[in-house]
Amino acid sequence: RMKEYKLVVLNEEVHLSRKKDIKDAENVLNQYVRDGWILQQIVPYQDLSGALVAVMYKDTYQLN
Repeated sequence: RMKEYKLVVLNEEVHLSRKKDIKDAENVLNQYVRDGWILQQIVPYQDLSGALVAVMYKDTYQLN
């Protein structure tokens, strides 16, 4: 059993409204969850853009 990881930018467009930023992030997260990904954590990107990055993973099975 292995885990496949993906880093996802949650707010591609930065709005002047935090509510819109959060709504965009929720929509992106919910789409990935529907596709079978699991949220591990959310981290702010280390620049001045205000981007949020989600660490997502999926359990995968390796056939030997």
